[in-house]
Amino acid sequence: MYTIGICDDDYMFCAQIEKSLENFSKETGITIETEVFLSGEDYLKYMNENPPLNILFLDIELGGADGVSVGQTIRSNLTNEVTQIVYVSSKQSYAMALFQNRPMDFLVKPVTDADIGKIMREYRRLFDKKKSFFEFHIGKSAYRTAMNQIMYFQCEGKKIHIVTSDNNDRQFYGAMRDIEKQIDKDIFCMIHKSYIVNVNYVAEFHIDEVIMATGVVLPISQSMRKKVRQRILEGNILRGQ
Repeated sequence: MYTIGICDDDYMFCAQIEKSLENFSKETGITIETEVFLSGEDYLKYMNENPPLNILFLDIELGGADGVSVGQTIRSNLTNEVTQIVYVSSKQSYAMALFQNRPMDFLVKPVTDADIGKIMREYRRLFDKKKSFFEFHIGKSAYRTAMNQIMYFQCEGKKIHIVTSDNNDRQFYGAMRDIEKQIDKDIFCMIHKSYIVNVNYVAEFHIDEVIMATGVVLPISQSMRKKVRQRILEGNILRGQ
């Protein structure tokens, strides 16, 4: 089941998106639960009291807490990288201003059933992988961590650190080559022989380093800079723009 939020001060637009999601649900057999918010403040209150949504369709031109500031709160204040933001606007000129909030996509009104269907199929492609967990062993015990919660892997000698979005550091003995066999290449990228990062958690990219959503700075090796630049941009630039 997916929980989808629609945050827009135009009630009729919210109803339209709900109908499009209902049509997608009937077409695919996927259960979708929707939550409608008529202001940014309503959504922020919900977010503080409930688990993260799968997707949030977020209007930019909201009164009060606008879509940009809501996105900043989601990513920076609450360090929520689970909810995928799809910005919606009647203008196209916002695209680059939204980059820092790492949106999944950007839709220009009017929005059609086809637009919503495209977003939902893309979400499924990126996040509904059969291999949704990373599995590892510590001694004789087996563990697994959700792929979409892993910010990066760090190799320190024979020890591997798994750093997650809740700032936990899980450690086990292994090799980067074995990690590469498990990870989803659509969302993970090796930037250094000692680091593999989840591109969805990269807040800033520089020629020799990346800054993660938590502020951690990780180095990019010189031999990998060209490849990393292409991968990071593919992971963050608004698709379809």
